[in-house]
Amino acid sequence: MATAPAADQLKLLEVAEFDSQIARLERDNVKHPLREKLAALMNAIAARGREKDSAVAAVGAAEKALEEAEAVCQGFQAQISDKEAKLNSGEGLTSRDLVALQDEIAGLRALLADASDKEFETLDNLEQCNDRVEKIDAQARELHDELLKDRSELEDAVGEIQGQQEDLRAQRATIFDPLHEDLKRIYQHSRESGGYAVLAMHANGATDGGIHLSPVEVAQIRGLDPDQIYLSEDYDAIIVRLDN
Repeated sequence: MATAPAADQLKLLEVAEFDSQIARLERDNVKHPLREKLAALMNAIAARGREKDSAVAAVGAAEKALEEAEAVCQGFQAQISDKEAKLNSGEGLTSRDLVALQDEIAGLRALLADASDKEFETLDNLEQCNDRVEKIDAQARELHDELLKDRSELEDAVGEIQGQQEDLRAQRATIFDPLHEDLKRIYQHSRESGGYAVLAMHANGATDGGIHLSPVEVAQIRGLDPDQIYLSEDYDAIIVRLDN
């Protein structure tokens, strides 16, 4: 069984407290509320990007529809102008021809009126599509500004947390580094394996970690030389004896 001065084993409890504080700060870092908010903002920005792609495509379709509507109106207007010119000249036209021509012009004007209404509708739709793009752009800018602000706040918070961790690690090192090598090795191995690493046991067998050791194990620990390192296999923890 490995040995280390009892005083070193007691100091290991201080080391464990530093490790606990460092780990707690790391959890605060990893689970900082701003991280979740930033993820949500990035998702929202990506969604605005997809919406803009769709809106821009709608603008393109609306522009094409407007061009087609304008072409239809221009076509009717050209026909009307041509027939009105013939009507005004009256050259080679009989009375019946003039009446028929007037009817044709009236029909074309009705078609032009309908086409003009459709042109207005397509123009209104184009304006709405452009407004949609502008609205999405404004939302994206607002989200991006919020993202930058929150990211800066998170960086400050993380910097503060990491600064606290560095201070704790420095304090930990002043205690941990001088400890017996076997004790440090066993402790580090226990930590890396996910065990309790170290538990303090009072003379009555109670532990500060709320772990209940068996009477047999308690008796075995009590019978050890104070410098002997006892590693509980059940909890993968060094048992440090107090009140001995």
